Amino acid sequence: MRAILAITVAFSHGWGLIVADHRPGDALVGRPFFFLAGFAHPAVMLFFVLSGFWIAKSVASLNARGWSWRVFLSDRWSRLAIVVYPALLIGGLIDAAGLWWLRTPTHLGQTDVWFLPSDLSPALTMKALAGNFVFLQHIAFHPLGSNGPLWSVAFEFWFYIWFAALWLAIRRRRFEPLLLTLALGFVSPMLAYGFLCWLTGVAAYHLRTRSSPRSLVPFGFILGIALIWARMGDWFGEDLILASAAALFVAALAMRDPRFPAILAPIARFGASSSFSLYAIHFPIMTLAAGLIVGPARLAPGMAAIGVVIAVLAGTIAVAHVFSRLTEARTAVLRRWLTAPRGAAQPAE
Repeated sequence: MRAILAITVAFSHGWGLIVADHRPGDALVGRPFFFLAGFAHPAVMLFFVLSGFWIAKSVASLNARGWSWRVFLSDRWSRLAIVVYPALLIGGLIDAAGLWWLRTPTHLGQTDVWFLPSDLSPALTMKALAGNFVFLQHIAFHPLGSNGPLWSVAFEFWFYIWFAALWLAIRRRRFEPLLLTLALGFVSPMLAYGFLCWLTGVAAYHLRTRSSPRSLVPFGFILGIALIWARMGDWFGEDLILASAAALFVAALAMRDPRFPAILAPIARFGASSSFSLYAIHFPIMTLAAGLIVGPARLAPGMAAIGVVIAVLAGTIAVAHVFSRLTEARTAVLRRWLTAPRGAAQPAE
């Protein structure tokens, strides 16, 4: 599922960067792609649900072994930082080259992409880099350069801390100092609202022990209806409603535990090993590709534009896979180093 969600987000951004906005009279062939390109934000909500599910499991497992904030924070930080930090540095360099060296129309804001800042200069500073390194993008700092999608990763970092602190405070009935970070929710109401959506994944984890449903079809139908409904407009509370529908499906899936189709195994492997890397690095790469391919006006929706978007998406996936081998694949090494005992006696040579 993670691979499909990451590819959905990347496709949506690639389409918006390369293809002109829909206008009456556009070729019919582009309409399905316009529709599919509108699922980027719902895909992020589904990421939140999956994240909440797995973090709830991680917290419960660590507590059973003996809770350690050091182990928990090292585990969560290593999972994010080993991908996000290189993605920030590489993405920042790509954006700087596009803005100040190549001066592409896309980087200069001439293509009127609604989700791309019209002026990237304020977002390409050491201040922005420092703020992004402590996961405060879209909370108190600009996202670095064009890489706006990393807002959700910053949100998740704080969700991990909030949930663990709340869980421990409730279980142990004592104050956890990291509860003070909840104050960020007052700085960013979107962060607080996102946490409610994320908690539906936690609920899904706790629902998984109930009796198994006879079929996944009703839950898939509910999720499908919620996705289409969310795609058709900007509704009050739609993120929480969509997340709740997704959580029901995830809980039912965990109860049923169906056998995974062998034909989809390559997609599952990519999701497990490279989907986070694709999410973290895709936007600067696609922005540069768009800057080199399109002029001041994005391409008209048609077969040629569709082919360009698919080619750029495929190339970005390939780059992300290589990037993941150098970063995401080494998460366990960084985690072991962070959690290894310090000051242990060294054997004599």
